[in-house]
Amino acid sequence: MYRVLVVDDSAFMRQFIKSFLESTGKFVVTVAQTPLIALDKVRKFKFDVITIDYEMPYMNGVELIRKIKEIKDAKILMISAYTRPGAYTTFEALSAGAFDYILKPTSEDELEEFKYELIKKLTTVCEECKSEEGSKPHGAITSLEDRLTIEKSIIERAKLAKVVGIGISTGGPPVLERMFKSLKKDFPIPILVVQHMPPNFTKPFADRLASITSKCIKEASDTEEIKGGCIYIAKGGYHLAVEEIDGKLYTRVLDLEKIKSHKPSADILFSSIAEACGKASMGIIMTGMGSDGSDGILEMRKKGALTIAQDEKSCVVFGMPKAAIEKGAVELVLNPDQIVELLNSI
Repeated sequence: MYRVLVVDDSAFMRQFIKSFLESTGKFVVTVAQTPLIALDKVRKFKFDVITIDYEMPYMNGVELIRKIKEIKDAKILMISAYTRPGAYTTFEALSAGAFDYILKPTSEDELEEFKYELIKKLTTVCEECKSEEGSKPHGAITSLEDRLTIEKSIIERAKLAKVVGIGISTGGPPVLERMFKSLKKDFPIPILVVQHMPPNFTKPFADRLASITSKCIKEASDTEEIKGGCIYIAKGGYHLAVEEIDGKLYTRVLDLEKIKSHKPSADILFSSIAEACGKASMGIIMTGMGSDGSDGILEMRKKGALTIAQDEKSCVVFGMPKAAIEKGAVELVLNPDQIVELLNSI
């Protein structure tokens, strides 16, 4: 049984979340109607995960996250509004220490989807925290010392890349923020990113990254020529792909069916990179639940591309990297700092 603290000033939402979580038999739920009560409970009891609403009396959800983090390193899920302002607030919450977010239902029709997503996210992060340390991936380089022995050959292969593709989900925004901050100003290769997000969130996310990093970062648009040194974020609700035309690379924004329940899907991006660039590319699969990206990055490796997975220790959820590693799609397993170190060596 996992212990959950639900912080929400709405009596309906507190009882609604408590009832359906406890009905699964997986969770014991404690509720708090104000941030002050929540802080008192955090000091007195241990919780596996905490859900926090943004709009509350005395202090907002982001302020509460920061205060909880001062007390203990708790796993916190933000309940966000499905709006542009809600998106900006969500990124503040993730930067403050929330591991993920979930969109608050706005109608009765959305309640079942909310219940499904909340149970999935809470179960996954609780199981990750309780699980034993995973075994080393077979055939993959897993330490900085190992990587240094082949650094020259890896860097030479990385220099051949015409494009870098990144697939990432749960826990991704703060990781990308730190990585792109650390990426050298004159990094020459374009980067395309699939970060699982709803439609209203990807443009604010790209704008936030551009503001924080002072780099060329934008939400991808269709048939845009891909320029060196720019970072393109997949548009929420659409797939992002790469197409080669007359020796130049272009973005494609595609309104196709979901792949593994995702749109955008990392599988689409990686597969298109494999087709357009072959071995002259790099694929990076990072923190996230599920297996999106594992098939596409396998195609990249079969074409000779350099393929990298984020290591288990630094992942919020190891699902996506683990699935790719188990398929034999990954050549290197590195933490985000090591990935940036490799990129900055190009």
